[in-house]
Amino acid sequence: IEARALLEGLKFAWAKGYRRVEIENENENDNSISVAIIQNGLTTNNVCSEVGLIQDWCLKDWEVKFRQIMRESDMVIDR
Repeated sequence: IEARALLEGLKFAWAKGYRRVEIENENENDNSISVAIIQNGLTTNNVCSEVGLIQDWCLKDWEVKFRQIMRESDMVIDR
């Protein structure tokens, strides 16, 4: 579900004309593995089609950055 949401968010940002996107990811989130796979280009060995599609979107002519945040830094948002 998180990978699908990320994919749809990238599509939305592209359609709106944004060409610089920063994606925050919690270190303790299960999606951290997916982000590492996307950043390192390892989707050929991954069965998750959304992860491969996310990587394809990241390779378009724009700047996409992933930023890891610590859970402790995100406590205010969680409350």
